[in-house]
Amino acid sequence: MKKSLMIFAIMAVSVCMMAACGNKNAKNEAAGESAVEAIDDNSPAMQLLNSVPFTEEGLKSMIKTPEKEPLTDEELEALFLAYSKVNINEKSQSLESNFVGKVKSEVLRGRKRSESEGAIMDKLLKNPSPQVRGVAIQQYGGLFGMSAETASKLVKALENEQNPFVLKEGIRTLGNELKRDDVKKFVLGQIGNDNKEVRKSVALSVGNYWSIGLDGVKDAALKLMNDGDEEVRKTMLGNVGQLADDSFVPELVKVLNDPSQGKLHGDAMRSLYTMWYDYPQHKNTSKAAYEATVNYLKTTPRTKDIPAWQAIGGLQNQNAKEYDAWKAKATYYNNSEYVKLMMDIAADPNANWLGRGPAVKVIAKIGTKADLEKVKSLVSANSDDKDQKNVLQIIEKELK
Repeated sequence: MKKSLMIFAIMAVSVCMMAACGNKNAKNEAAGESAVEAIDDNSPAMQLLNSVPFTEEGLKSMIKTPEKEPLTDEELEALFLAYSKVNINEKSQSLESNFVGKVKSEVLRGRKRSESEGAIMDKLLKNPSPQVRGVAIQQYGGLFGMSAETASKLVKALENEQNPFVLKEGIRTLGNELKRDDVKKFVLGQIGNDNKEVRKSVALSVGNYWSIGLDGVKDAALKLMNDGDEEVRKTMLGNVGQLADDSFVPELVKVLNDPSQGKLHGDAMRSLYTMWYDYPQHKNTSKAAYEATVNYLKTTPRTKDIPAWQAIGGLQNQNAKEYDAWKAKATYYNNSEYVKLMMDIAADPNANWLGRGPAVKVIAKIGTKADLEKVKSLVSANSDDKDQKNVLQIIEKELK
């Protein structure tokens, strides 16, 4: 009897412990976080990490190497293993706010680079913690691209990866390397991934200057422009202009002609501006994209949603070094037509005032003070304009 009571007592304690753990994980999941799993790792680096409190000061205290000298292999690896203790936000597939990156930057600043760093990063690509794998992959990125050997190594490390955080970071790191067949096959192969953050990363890689003219990119862009998730569509619609391909204009116009897709209009217009105005590079030219832009901005009656306020101020910025050369090539561009269009929007009380302000700034950039004065008189004369005060303040500021 006593033995039976003891067994039931143990079972009761076990159930309570499981319930407590379940409640804790439920709270993490409700907050959009992925609960950190304990990693079975008894390496010297993990022992070092676990020997100190998981706090900012704790991490700093485990570094014993004098300043400016390269860290020991255990110290460097332990700094990266610290990410295993950070939650992944399931919604954004990014690491939750943490102090690990700050400590790592402070500790490494001004030090000589460890000769073992490359080997340690290669090792961490296989770490059981997705947080560590994802951060390790980030270390291979750079402004000047990567070698074919490095790109292939990352593709191989990712070929059986299932964790969306790691996949997202891998695609971002490889984003400019679609010219390499193995990279392109891997990245485009994720278009059907169930996680929207992974697909958004694919969209950023596809809608990229470095992807211009590559086989398969156009089809991939079209699929992502019509993705079932609005955020994925926004990402692709807003970046497809980087491909400088007029064949995308009809697809963008289709979105702009549909009032029910108003939330996507600003993104579609951003791509059109990139295709024909291309600030700050001013390299691209496209008559089709320019005409689509003008036609959309001429849409009446204007409302607070159409034209999208984000779509109006595209010409308020200029790169003086490149602008004249661009204007000489952009023979389709009619400056007086564009100024008049901006004046119409700025004076229209039905247009969203958040867009009317940028219209005034465009006039100040490409028009004259006389144009601004004319808009001022039009706005001042309309006593029914509920946004009159806000718009006049912007005009006065640009007239100074």
